[in-house]
Amino acid sequence: MTSKMWWRIAGLIGVSIVLPIGRTAVAQDKCEIEDSKPFQLNGAKQYVIMAATSRKDDEIPKHLANAIRVLTDAPEKIKNEPGRQYLLLRTYRQWLEKENGSYVMNRGKMGYTANPQGTQNLLLAVDSAATRLEQLMPQCRETVRPFRQRFFSEILNKSISAMNADQNDSAAYYASLSLQVAGADPRPWNVLSAVYQKRNQQDSAMLAMDKVIALSGSDSVYAKVKQQSRYNLAVMRLTRAEGSAGAQKDEDIKQARGLLEAYLKDTPGDANAAQALGRALRLSGDTAAVANMFGDMVKSPEKFTADQLFEAASNAAAGGRDADAVALFEAGFKKNPNHRFALYNYANVLFSAKDTERMGPAVRRLMAIDPHFDRGWRLMAGYWQLRARAEQDAAKKKIANDSTLYYLDRQSKTNPRIDITLAAKSGNTYQVQGTVMHEGAAPGSWTMKLELLDETGAVVATKDVAIGPVEPGSGTTFAVKIDAPKAVAFRYAPLK
Repeated sequence: MTSKMWWRIAGLIGVSIVLPIGRTAVAQDKCEIEDSKPFQLNGAKQYVIMAATSRKDDEIPKHLANAIRVLTDAPEKIKNEPGRQYLLLRTYRQWLEKENGSYVMNRGKMGYTANPQGTQNLLLAVDSAATRLEQLMPQCRETVRPFRQRFFSEILNKSISAMNADQNDSAAYYASLSLQVAGADPRPWNVLSAVYQKRNQQDSAMLAMDKVIALSGSDSVYAKVKQQSRYNLAVMRLTRAEGSAGAQKDEDIKQARGLLEAYLKDTPGDANAAQALGRALRLSGDTAAVANMFGDMVKSPEKFTADQLFEAASNAAAGGRDADAVALFEAGFKKNPNHRFALYNYANVLFSAKDTERMGPAVRRLMAIDPHFDRGWRLMAGYWQLRARAEQDAAKKKIANDSTLYYLDRQSKTNPRIDITLAAKSGNTYQVQGTVMHEGAAPGSWTMKLELLDETGAVVATKDVAIGPVEPGSGTTFAVKIDAPKAVAFRYAPLK
């Protein structure tokens, strides 16, 4: 009778990609690149200009190849490395624009005299020249940026489109390709983390999130993707910690706590992150910090959603703070009085506290929502068991003991037994999923009269769910999704 099943919210935020092109100007040294001296650069520059202005398509490759040849044949003789890299950058860009999506070319065709039979990745070439120029002249970063951005945005947008269309292989390919031209940009890693999650490659997804956080740094342009990665990575680490032990568990909890504290420092007051931090603190055993966090939620429940309050309540109860758990559950019920999982957890807490006055109504409401939940009837038996133990009047004690036996018998005879595994809102739809076990003597079929409820308890949608036929001693599953924007809970009548 003392076992508890704590309900938890997964809490993963969906991937959101932003592609800011412009940046706020900052004071810096003036970027002045000398690209006409010495004479080799002036010659290469003229070829670049002729390629850009030529009206004869067959002449453009010749001019670009001549520019590459002049700039790469004997680079040690050109005593102006910034100018050389800048002209290479301009030449590579024109090759990319001319090739129209072909990112790898024959070196000889491009104008290289060394290894002419080899191939040259133009994206890597752009990145190499841009990086070298930024190293030589940091004040020219804003001048160099458009060379990367021109191709980076195009390729990354292809990756995002593929990801949104669930074309995971293409999304990963284009994200990896975009890293070739902008290896220090965190956004391709953000796409890759989403792809890895869809493939259930959790370790790879976590590594990708680490890259997003590290590459974002303090750049405000990347603040959104950095915060998302902090939160998602923390939740994934907590989930892994709950299924592991030893040093790995301790490290995951430590990392998750650090990520969430950093998140809340940059986005103070975020309820989802505060809720996850409470989970991390409980797992870490930091009882003082847990008490402070739950105390804030108890004092200001209006700042949190019903689901967040229920999650915090379950965490408080699992940490042995039953008084906080009861307060948080009851605050959540003011916003959603019919949450099936919360009612079950709440009734368990009240059973542990031997609080029959509040436990009775909670269990009755639970069973009115989920009448084929056999463990709920066992909880009802537990309620009457507490009543019997506390009763001094012999006649009333007998009634309580008889009721205990009645509900234990009802639990054993519940058929079919239904276990709701998911009841949640997703956009404008509400989903209910579960398993059905049949222990009758003959095949059985039933109709579930499902009702969806809003936060006041009013019915906002109904659906008849056909279950079966199910053979004796076996089971089945069901899943239903109903368009109901106002739905926050469900209930169903006894099956017929």
